[in-house]
Amino acid sequence: MLNKESKINNGATLLLTLFITSIVSIIGYKLFDLTMFTSEVEKRNLSHQQSFLMVLSLESYTLDYMSSAEKRKSLSLITNRYDPYSPIEIPLKRGNIVAQIEDKSDCFNLNLIVTNDEESKTKTVNQDELLFFKNLLSSLEIPSDKIESISASLIDWIDGDDFPDNYNGAEDFYYSNLNTPYLTSNQYMQNISELRKVKGVTEVIYKKIEPYICALPTNFKFININSISLLKPKILVALSEKKLSDQEAISILEDRPLSGYENIDEFFNDKFVKQSLSSSFSRKKLNAESFYFNLESQIKYDEFTFIMNSRIIKDDEDMKIISRKIGNFL
Repeated sequence: MLNKESKINNGATLLLTLFITSIVSIIGYKLFDLTMFTSEVEKRNLSHQQSFLMVLSLESYTLDYMSSAEKRKSLSLITNRYDPYSPIEIPLKRGNIVAQIEDKSDCFNLNLIVTNDEESKTKTVNQDELLFFKNLLSSLEIPSDKIESISASLIDWIDGDDFPDNYNGAEDFYYSNLNTPYLTSNQYMQNISELRKVKGVTEVIYKKIEPYICALPTNFKFININSISLLKPKILVALSEKKLSDQEAISILEDRPLSGYENIDEFFNDKFVKQSLSSSFSRKKLNAESFYFNLESQIKYDEFTFIMNSRIIKDDEDMKIISRKIGNFL
């Protein structure tokens, strides 16, 4: 089975490498010829502008390619099971381009744990999502007292009120009395790094949780069974309420068809899956389609580094950019 998985990953990596290489060839490498400029400020400004234009071109070709792949029903060949922690690197004359397409349908969306009603200023804790989060932390061998503290404090971090969810929670009063005081967000998370500020989340715990979480809009509720990496079997372990062992979860992931399941019913028709993932929440949580992606583009030239993250959603068969975030420009 591992050989089959290896072939899938190698094929996806090759496909993505050829794709990005072709983009770079079309755009051209000569954007960074700065020798005519003597001013460091001019060089810096031009490098920023050219990097931004190059990333926009990369972004545009990515959208076209993903839309075309979706229409051919082959988008899974690019994203599904492709290791998100292995970006593609393309050398430039005096630097490089690092590009990474990441399917964000294989993680727990932290923002689903509570629903804020803006009109009534009330909150509703989503108990199924809360249980899934707790099971995930438990499968990562985080102590039970820490699980309760982190879960309650996460609810308080996102909800719109100033009242702790329970005695394990934490609102502004707790954070304002720290050595380096700050306040709760009281809104949905924009980035998973916010979790590091939540009571009970140490650096060690955060590193354990980080690969399994995301911070997406609340309408993105599903986890794509076709997208879950073999590196993340604990997603299924948590969904099974720990009925599955890590190895059993890996076996389920290894047994997926090469092209992925066409629909989630096909997955649940498996006898062993029926037994181990029998809860109604598992059926509500899993699907066989991805709707949310992230393209991270990084351009390095001499001492310059330009990073941009583009959030991409699938709308019918089309891919659309919903937000961009420019990172470091050093």
